[in-house]
Amino acid sequence: MGSPKRVLVIDNGSYECRVGWHNVKEPALRFRNVLTKPRKDRKKEATPGASDGTTTPVAAEVPAEIQVGNDITNIEAVRAHLKSPFERNIITNWNHQEQIFDYIFTKMGFEGEQSIAHPIVLTEALANPNFCRQNMNELLFECYGITAVSYGLDALYSWEHYQSRRKKVSDALIISFGYSTTHVIPVLNGKLQLQHVRRLNVGGYHMITYLLCLMQMKYPVHLNAISISRMEKLVHEHCHIAIDYKEELLKWAQIDYYEEHIMKIQLPYNQVTATNALLTAEQKLEKRRELAMRLIEIKNRREAEKLREDEQQLFVYNKLRQLYEQDKLQKFELALAQQQIGNLEELDSLISTISGRIKRIKDRPLSAPKPSRQQDKIDKMPKPPEGVPQADWLAELQGKREQLLQRKQTRQQQRHEQGKRHTHAAQERMRIISTLARSEKRRKANGEEEDDGFGMNDNDWDVYKRINRYNDDSDSDADNEQLLEYEKILSHYDVNFDEGNAVQQQSAAENYQLHFGVEDIRVPEILFQPSMIGSSEAGLAELISFVLKLFNAQEQQRMVEHVYLTGGSAQLRGLKERLAREFQEMRPFQSTFSIYESDDHTLSAWLGACVQASQPNFGQTLTTRKDYQEHGSEYFREHRASNLFYPTPKD
Repeated sequence: MGSPKRVLVIDNGSYECRVGWHNVKEPALRFRNVLTKPRKDRKKEATPGASDGTTTPVAAEVPAEIQVGNDITNIEAVRAHLKSPFERNIITNWNHQEQIFDYIFTKMGFEGEQSIAHPIVLTEALANPNFCRQNMNELLFECYGITAVSYGLDALYSWEHYQSRRKKVSDALIISFGYSTTHVIPVLNGKLQLQHVRRLNVGGYHMITYLLCLMQMKYPVHLNAISISRMEKLVHEHCHIAIDYKEELLKWAQIDYYEEHIMKIQLPYNQVTATNALLTAEQKLEKRRELAMRLIEIKNRREAEKLREDEQQLFVYNKLRQLYEQDKLQKFELALAQQQIGNLEELDSLISTISGRIKRIKDRPLSAPKPSRQQDKIDKMPKPPEGVPQADWLAELQGKREQLLQRKQTRQQQRHEQGKRHTHAAQERMRIISTLARSEKRRKANGEEEDDGFGMNDNDWDVYKRINRYNDDSDSDADNEQLLEYEKILSHYDVNFDEGNAVQQQSAAENYQLHFGVEDIRVPEILFQPSMIGSSEAGLAELISFVLKLFNAQEQQRMVEHVYLTGGSAQLRGLKERLAREFQEMRPFQSTFSIYESDDHTLSAWLGACVQASQPNFGQTLTTRKDYQEHGSEYFREHRASNLFYPTPKD
């Protein structure tokens, strides 16, 4: 079977889907592999009314259109309604997968065609169950009428693309970093060692959700602003893997390192502008009156619309009543059924209710603005004395306010000085206390000390005042009340008056900041320490060591000479260096190993499938409709980049 002229390549990833023709350099279509169905829209449609031929608006439901991939304009707004055909990396919801295929074939120009006359290369999960492949074959051959399909693994396709530009290698250890899982795939003599493949159930999805939980616990007041989309961007652009995790944590514990490397993310914040603050009291009152008038106009307009609808409805009901009075019972019964009214009594009740409502609306006077509480406060506000200019009066109040503030500051400074031992105030206080302590006390006949009567005379209280002179706060309450009164008047009349809120306004923006620090290395570390997210699985380094121990020493060395990293999460900074350190610890002394990365982590699998589709023997990898009919729906043809086929045992 020769190589077809044009092949449609679909890299059906659980995070992103890439679709294009095999003879182009880039996929024509890339989209998030999700779909959503918005809430049903309701719109008013005109329906004919009663015998007079009038039309009345009736709410009718419009079926919502399913949105897929790039058609979802705001993915964060419908995050709770997103659906995916995948559960982890396995397709489980075939209705969703069919809708995604509809989207793909429509975008690729197959809309309206009865069948797809081009072979398809489709990626699938490693060790994909036969049941899932059976459903996929039935969907492609029966629903879309394709001619042939070739199934393959994205990791092996990526490896094929890497080798297409370099020397061919038959042995490798491929580490595939997916959205939901991470696989360690040994390849010997160009064949997949499926029985020795191991999976780690940690991927990009777990990093994103882990960072989401960390930031939400760190900033509980910004739960709505900490969205999955923002966390995805942080993981993709700013996270990196630490070569030595414990050493990096110790660095973050140092305040200087923290201040130097912390990344501050400013959340959307509407700073309070000074436009409204610069308005005078009269201007503010005028704006409130305008707003009140607009609200009243809206209210009156709505009442007028409601009155118009009631009058139209009453007109229709009166027409029905006239049919009954004219003994046109057949038309009357038909009209009642159209209006969904049971009998004459119900019709009379509706006429009475609507008539009463119309009468109440007409008798009600139009709303007018009422005096506001703010107006009452303005009327009670103190005004300048007669004959005194407002500017001079405000300057006098400002001077009195400054005097009160100076007095409070002086008293606070004196209290502070009194707490010190060697100040004059403290020494004078101790001298008086010592003098009182040395005074001889009279004794009674029985030997007990007699009360000296200190405090009985008014002169004794002068001593107490001298001791407690700087702690006397008897006038502080009056000063505070007077200070508040001055500030209230000044803030009302003086638009430039500032009570010291500038610092608070300046720091308000800082309250809407997220500090992204140690999370930079903490989030991707779950690949090597899954216990951080509560998983009991071994980390990536232990998993690699376990897989290598399944082979003899010679085979291990052949594989570690070509360790290949692929997948979306493989583009994390520091991953290659961290794995080099882990391999150096697990491999024998002075043994060699080499780690390679794919040229394009996200597109390498699609490009590798294009490379295979361009091979002369590509036709031998296709599962045709004839194979589907003869061997069953779960059958597929194996090749270098595919799963191994194990038929389902028969009962």
